[in-house]
Amino acid sequence: MANGELFFFGTAAIGLPILKELNRNFNLKLIITQPDTRGGRNRQLLVPAVKQFAMENRLPYIQPPDLREPELELAMRRIDPAIAVVVAYGQFIPRAVYSLPRYRTINVHFSLLPAYRGAAPVQRALENGESRSGITIFEISSRMDSGPVWAQEEIAIRPEDTTTSYQLRLGERAAPFLLQTLNQIFSGKIRKHPQDDSLATLAPAVKKSEGQVDWRLPAQRLYDRLRAFTPWPGLFFSLEKRQIKILNARVSGKEHHGQAGQILALDAQGLLVGCGLKTVLEIIDIQPEGKKAMSPWQFSLGNRFPELLS
Repeated sequence: MANGELFFFGTAAIGLPILKELNRNFNLKLIITQPDTRGGRNRQLLVPAVKQFAMENRLPYIQPPDLREPELELAMRRIDPAIAVVVAYGQFIPRAVYSLPRYRTINVHFSLLPAYRGAAPVQRALENGESRSGITIFEISSRMDSGPVWAQEEIAIRPEDTTTSYQLRLGERAAPFLLQTLNQIFSGKIRKHPQDDSLATLAPAVKKSEGQVDWRLPAQRLYDRLRAFTPWPGLFFSLEKRQIKILNARVSGKEHHGQAGQILALDAQGLLVGCGLKTVLEIIDIQPEGKKAMSPWQFSLGNRFPELLS
């Protein structure tokens, strides 16, 4: 099916390895990506990574603000693609669109569905301390991440993985896995099977407020949140109305008998803070708001830590 015509729906950079492989191996007729946005302190124009790739490779693309616009449906009917592939598009795709390709529309989702349905499957898996997750290729249906599954592959989560590192590994493996699955779909070598909704768990989008440290949580839970919320929103606490971001930490084997948030020790090795269930978190690197990264010890040379962190 090397000449199969397909559409690609995607926005984020995590979809680029897949998009590159599809462009090399299939007849990519149209790329659908999200509209440009403005962000940052200067409200700069932010161009989706997928659009940037399309422009650099002179591939046709559109940026509809609403997929219910009739122009997209008309374009799909005119081109009659064999299949459409969705990777981190970021917008719900209506039935009038996803049902048009001959082999329907498939999504590459970074969890082992039905676990972690939703916008943040990698973050929620790391936050919950999972030791494994993976990739699911499934057919889009009217309910979020609930369509029949074509193929899955398990990929271990390392104890030191962050969202950044694990997504990178998923993205690298997803491209060849998708090509293999597409060829099996077109040749009739695999069949899709329904998900078991009774096993479903959810992965809602991460909010910035979730990065605020709650010292009442066990140290392992805070460490897993640090991994999950790297790079965004990070894990942070407040000190004299200034936000302090934790960049690097580990769970200490020590116990404490004080209050949650109590500073137990500070030296050149790190900052020990008491957490829930008598556990201790060792903070190794921090970044005060508006400053460069430094150790807690370096920070303490010009600033004073209170006895109890909030």
